[in-house]
Amino acid sequence: MDSIKIYCTDKEQYVDGTLFTYNQGKFLEAIVNTVKIRMPFHGNGKYIGSMAGLEFVVKESDIPQPTSEPRRRR
Repeated sequence: MDSIKIYCTDKEQYVDGTLFTYNQGKFLEAIVNTVKIRMPFHGNGKYIGSMAGLEFVVKESDIPQPTSEPRRRR
């Protein structure tokens, strides 16, 4: 899981989160303070979701891209 910066529009600040699930152009799920937020794609390259009455936004350009190297198993 990759760390990700998530913008809270209500507090006008970034919070740290963890990218949990990502389906490009459809939705992403991120974990913030042990709570999972589902963020559907809303066009203009933005994923928008809410938690505890606050709105959170992730720009598609801020999502870490997967590496081309395969993950190795032990």
